[in-house]
Amino acid sequence: MIAKKGLTGVTMNSIATEAKCSFGVAAFHFQSKEGIIFAALDHAAEEYEAYLAELRETSSGPADRVRSMIQADFSKRASGRASVAMWVAFWAESVRVGSYRERCGEMRAHFNSMVADDLKELARMRGIEIDAEQVAVSLNAMISGLWIESIVSGGPVSEGQSRAREACLAYLRLHFPKDF
Repeated sequence: MIAKKGLTGVTMNSIATEAKCSFGVAAFHFQSKEGIIFAALDHAAEEYEAYLAELRETSSGPADRVRSMIQADFSKRASGRASVAMWVAFWAESVRVGSYRERCGEMRAHFNSMVADDLKELARMRGIEIDAEQVAVSLNAMISGLWIESIVSGGPVSEGQSRAREACLAYLRLHFPKDF
């Protein structure tokens, strides 16, 4: 419903209708529109984190973990139109709503930290100096922008996802030419 109507257009009633439950059941479990909206955000983040964990389990090192993250970020599962629409709705509203800004900021910090840790490890392995935090923030900002680009470009989402994956890897090759 968030992807269809945006955060301002969604109501407890529309969510209850979509979930095929009564308004009372939705209100009882989530107490408010903000409660159900945060539950949706947390659910999306938990699904992404679980998917990322699956991919990272089979990774053979820090470069492979970062590649797995990029693969996850531009998969149908993580960056389809509905998923991107939901994330963009939260980011857009976080400008005005402090609680959204705080929650989205916490999530960004978490994912930036995960990537920075992998990049620090890779830099140590290669004996090079980089600002891993800056590279991680830049990469994650690219990913967010490329999500939007793949949706608004007008072409098939799969083509946009493929171009986006390659753009991220090209950026990382600037820092780690042998690994990406």
